[in-house]
Amino acid sequence: MKKPLKRLGQAIMIVLLIAIALLVYTFLPIKLTTDPALAAGIGRGRRDPSQLPEVSFTLLKTGKMPSRRAFAYRGGNWAESADNGMAAILVRHPQATFLFDTGFGSAVDQHWLTIPLLMRKLSTYVKEPTAAEQLRAQGISPSEIKWAAISHSHWDHISGLDDFPGLEVRMPSQELDFIRAHRYPGLIDQMIGRLNVHPFEFASGPYENFEVSYDPFGDGSIIFVPLPGHTAGSTGMFVNLRSGKRYFFIGDLTWAREGIERPAERPWLARVLVDIEADKVRQSILRVHELAKAVPNLVVVPAHDRRLHEEIAAQSPIK
Repeated sequence: MKKPLKRLGQAIMIVLLIAIALLVYTFLPIKLTTDPALAAGIGRGRRDPSQLPEVSFTLLKTGKMPSRRAFAYRGGNWAESADNGMAAILVRHPQATFLFDTGFGSAVDQHWLTIPLLMRKLSTYVKEPTAAEQLRAQGISPSEIKWAAISHSHWDHISGLDDFPGLEVRMPSQELDFIRAHRYPGLIDQMIGRLNVHPFEFASGPYENFEVSYDPFGDGSIIFVPLPGHTAGSTGMFVNLRSGKRYFFIGDLTWAREGIERPAERPWLARVLVDIEADKVRQSILRVHELAKAVPNLVVVPAHDRRLHEEIAAQSPIK
């Protein structure tokens, strides 16, 4: 009896060691294989900056979640702390002032309880003034915000919508279908029934190396493009300024700029917890990598890279 039990114990130990080795492997600094074919079309739809309207934006930091760089991308340093920033982007356009994402809202403590238990056990959060509070401090009434667009429907990007009751919320129809299918249950299921949702289609033609886009003002200053994989309708936003500066807010496509620069995906555990289609995430990362490589004046901004948030906030409002 002792020998079979001993062999069983040895077998279990071997399986555990293999599982640990495989998990460690998923954090190793392995880069994605680039695809130059994804650079095709770069330059399409780009306007002469001098012909663009006067647009500016401000990054509003609304909170953070302390973490380690190793969780942000494969090859990240375990010893380096990394604050995952939560932010809203306030965009001022002659036709409308709007938000891209809303970060943490005033009810974030309740919203936190809607995320999976495992994620709550693995993380914590720090509150900062909400987007609505910061707008009021700047003398901007929430009623002056004409609409909000979201990069995707995860809780940390929509929490602040509760502070703007009745506000028009724009998202691609693919994201609305994703929400209605309950592919990623959580806060959005509680909010969707009371949101003033206006779905849009990517019907403005090719833009850069994206085959489709959505230009809400029709002037080339603000362009939305699909970045599927994290959620079905994940969306990125280009902000093109008259000064020639260009910014590309990519939501949760990557959690750090290194994910685009290397390029590298999230470690396996993070992908399992948050991405619905890992292959589409990889394709989107590689597409943005090729664009960033070809357009050096383009600042690519992951939604949670607090280092970039600090740099941008120090310059805001940016024109």
